[in-house]
Amino acid sequence: MLKPSRRPLLHVAVATAALTVALSAPAPAFAWDAAGHAWAAEAAPYSDTTLLDVADMGRGRTWAAGFTIRTEGKVTRFRPVVAERAAPGAAWTPVPSATAAAGEVSSRVNAMDVNGGCDVWLVGDDSAALDGKVYTQHFDGERWQVVPVELPEKSDAGSLLDVDARPGGAWAAGIAQIEVSRTWNEAKGGWNIEYRNAGIVRHFDGTAWRDVPLPELPGDYWYLNGVQAVVDDDVWATGYDGDTGSPLLLHYDGSAWQRVDAPGVTDVPGQAEKLAVSEDGTVWLVGEDWSPEDGSTRALVARHDATGWHRLAVPDVPARLHGVTTRPGGGIAVVGQTLGDRRDALAWAWQPGSRNHWKDLALLQPVAADPTDPATPVENFANAVTGGRAGLTVVGTSTAEGAEPQPFVSVRSRGR
Repeated sequence: MLKPSRRPLLHVAVATAALTVALSAPAPAFAWDAAGHAWAAEAAPYSDTTLLDVADMGRGRTWAAGFTIRTEGKVTRFRPVVAERAAPGAAWTPVPSATAAAGEVSSRVNAMDVNGGCDVWLVGDDSAALDGKVYTQHFDGERWQVVPVELPEKSDAGSLLDVDARPGGAWAAGIAQIEVSRTWNEAKGGWNIEYRNAGIVRHFDGTAWRDVPLPELPGDYWYLNGVQAVVDDDVWATGYDGDTGSPLLLHYDGSAWQRVDAPGVTDVPGQAEKLAVSEDGTVWLVGEDWSPEDGSTRALVARHDATGWHRLAVPDVPARLHGVTTRPGGGIAVVGQTLGDRRDALAWAWQPGSRNHWKDLALLQPVAADPTDPATPVENFANAVTGGRAGLTVVGTSTAEGAEPQPFVSVRSRGR
């Protein structure tokens, strides 16, 4: 497969359109859903920024991470940014030490995860400032440190798209663009280079990121969007298999990674985005399902328990999901965007015993359509969600035609 660009790799959430829809009958009220709960917008401390992840640090602290985009002459530079809310209801403030520690690295922040307040990881893209290695950054409670990640041999580019910070060492997953062959084009005076795109997994053992070999898969285009560990010898990774056009599942049992086939999940068109693990060890997967009949997109939600993988019924509306968090009582909250004539962010909730009924949490939209020109495209999309003392915190991005992306933060807590 001939790849003319170094940047077909990064699967960043793309704003899509939304429909105002009625979901299934609401489930019984539970945490963050009962009467008296409402969304409130909170000001992000950055502008012209894409926020891609958010995490509960514990003790009421919440961090959000993303990147700013700056054009310097003909060069586009990405700067990692982190913001902190020290307590529920407090103002968001920049964490300048994170950006300062990144130095000259130009990279997106594709994901963040925390293992308490003294073990925080950011992961991103390859950077020229790191000699082509992939940017990751670690906070140990006192200082930030960039920890570069090696790509496979003959890689031209790569990205880590998710990270799971754990006491036994962090896991990260993503994609690498690897050279397969090159031939000299005499007429053009340059090389014709053929690449394959393949998923990668790395494990931080306390000292460095180590490659954990993955099984060989057919085809030349597949990647991993998410990774989560239940325990050290029970780790899941998920993404997209370009050979079949379907979601991809891999499992690590402590000794090796293997591909997992799950009827109803990995044998349908679509892709899996993110994973989350409940306290009881249930693994949750979210993403999108593509209909071969009409080309429409629907949300994909599945869970893995003691009996295997099971797909959940979802609202019959065009939508895709980008984030998931587990909730008290065994439920989940998911975020993403609905698709249609408008482009809005979404937040839904599901709880056991709700007979597969989903509750639309009516996420506050940061930007509404311009009433003087409703045809002007406005795109709002939610990338990540977390729970904690503040309730549910959602981060995302709002874009309008001709303008830079702007971040948004919405919080759903009792009393608001």
